[in-house]
Amino acid sequence: MFRKFFLKSIIFCVITSSIVFGISYWVDTFNIFHWKNIRFTSAEPNKNYIKTQYILHNPDLFNAFVFGSSRVGNLPQNGLPESLSGEKLRWYNMTHSVGLPAEHLLTLKTFLAHGVDVKVIFLGFDDILMINSPESHRKELLRLPYQVYEESKWKFYKPYLKKLPAFSLIKEIAAYKTSEHQDDTELFYSYGTLKEDFSLTEDSQLENWPSAHKSVTGYTQTNAYQDIFSIAQLCADYGITLILFTNPLYSTTYRDAVDDGYLSVLQKVGESVTFYNFSSLNAYTQNPQYFFEGAHYRPALGLLMEKMVFGTEEERAEIRRKAGDELFGVKVTPQNVDEIVRGLQNQIQSQ
Repeated sequence: MFRKFFLKSIIFCVITSSIVFGISYWVDTFNIFHWKNIRFTSAEPNKNYIKTQYILHNPDLFNAFVFGSSRVGNLPQNGLPESLSGEKLRWYNMTHSVGLPAEHLLTLKTFLAHGVDVKVIFLGFDDILMINSPESHRKELLRLPYQVYEESKWKFYKPYLKKLPAFSLIKEIAAYKTSEHQDDTELFYSYGTLKEDFSLTEDSQLENWPSAHKSVTGYTQTNAYQDIFSIAQLCADYGITLILFTNPLYSTTYRDAVDDGYLSVLQKVGESVTFYNFSSLNAYTQNPQYFFEGAHYRPALGLLMEKMVFGTEEERAEIRRKAGDELFGVKVTPQNVDEIVRGLQNQIQSQ
């Protein structure tokens, strides 16, 4: 009797698990199983995994990469140089949700280990590295890094198969038509982002947007800036051109980040490596029209950033004039970092 009950229980568990696994695989909330043909739904895909797989399967397709959190997803493709130091560049944007320097370091190491052609890295960072840990991302299906897949395919796939999708998403997938998303698909695989919208936010009354910075006492990830140094060293070892920059933060987010120690992060980074700083108070970062919300700047501002880094001196001068801020896009070096940080501190205190 017990044996029969036990066998029925086993069969029931197997059938139930198979149904859950089957539905999870078919719906594929995070596009893990559809990285070759991503589907655009209301659920955000795990872009870290998808993009890394894509590049590893096409190691010679691109040789210049934008790295950073979702914020760098608003750097337009047409604002990046077609060549640098005589090298023709083919750009791909590796932006993914809450991307951290520690994760970019792992991805770069993975690329190099698999023979990916890497000539230039354009890497953005900001207050996100202060408050988010790469360890926590190993517990989140949206951000589970590709390297877990290399450690163990089953360990990687298991949590995705066990997670039953939301009913609303099942309905989306059932009605999904690939032909209706062709433009987005082509852009995703040619550059790594979706269609760029160069308009400004229409509702300019949202001047008091809440900060996107999660307030903490100081910053919890006190050594995260060292991952940037490791990336710089790795690039130097392999002859890769590395261009670092900070993302512009909307004024409320920036002020909160500064209160929590952001300027000390910039100080520490600048003492060892060179970067372009877009984190300051100016006519752009205090104008909500240049932001989607308190966390993400719009492509219109992203294009200005690209001109500050890759454009002419005349373009840079005009952008700074409109910003009303000599510190916007300034090149920070070990030689001038003390002066720049003092200027940012004075700016905060005077506004």
